[in-house]
Amino acid sequence: TLLGETVEVAAAYVLREKLQECRSIAEASALIRIACQCAMTSQMEEGSRVLQNLAALSRDVVGMAAAARELSTILSFGDIRKVDTAPLMPLLEELFRRGCLFLLDASGCNDEAAGAMLTAMNELNGISLEHGDALDEKLWLQELLLLSERDDRNPRLSGYACAILMERGAVSAGEVAEVSRRLSPGIPADLGAGWFEGLSMRGHYGLLSRMSLWEQLNDYINALDDDEFKRALVFLRRAFSSFSPREKTMISELLGEL
Repeated sequence: TLLGETVEVAAAYVLREKLQECRSIAEASALIRIACQCAMTSQMEEGSRVLQNLAALSRDVVGMAAAARELSTILSFGDIRKVDTAPLMPLLEELFRRGCLFLLDASGCNDEAAGAMLTAMNELNGISLEHGDALDEKLWLQELLLLSERDDRNPRLSGYACAILMERGAVSAGEVAEVSRRLSPGIPADLGAGWFEGLSMRGHYGLLSRMSLWEQLNDYINALDDDEFKRALVFLRRAFSSFSPREKTMISELLGEL
């Protein structure tokens, strides 16, 4: 009653206040979703303006990916709620493009921050598959390729980028060369094994079918001295922890043959 004469007016007042206080793009996108679920068009428009202003100043790839995921979800169920969500598509395109362009910079992080970045990369990749016709898919694959080849970024993220490219069939002959380079004695053990950990986080059965990869991993491990092996073991153990018992058995048999 204090906020408005009807539930709709009161809800609009509360949403407007929250949007005025909003300081993060993830929060703004969540408020847009609430407005959409309540079929409050004017608040959706206001939320879009707030989100656009925040995104224009942000380099936070994790926040942009989360916001893009929210918008993607809204666009998916908009027709069901009979709400016009078409004005949100340009905003999704902008968030996706900025997420791609700042991916390389944001990947120069420690292992603690890499967890959130892995989620962001997965979300951006999923969105690019869902809205491939509207989004700059070529830019996304190009930035992933740049990241997969960089030695001065978090190795897990570089390996994960390569895994996405392999999964999408975006790398072919060059993929073997990159695996060979990463799993070579000239690369520090923590970087090489960390990169393999990122690579092994997607498409386990696809990896199991690539005999050349296991041959290179086998050669890499055999080439390590005792100290290097101990450092690499930390990352390799973590890499294989995500495999099922059956997959681990298959890997053991592959390496046993080698």
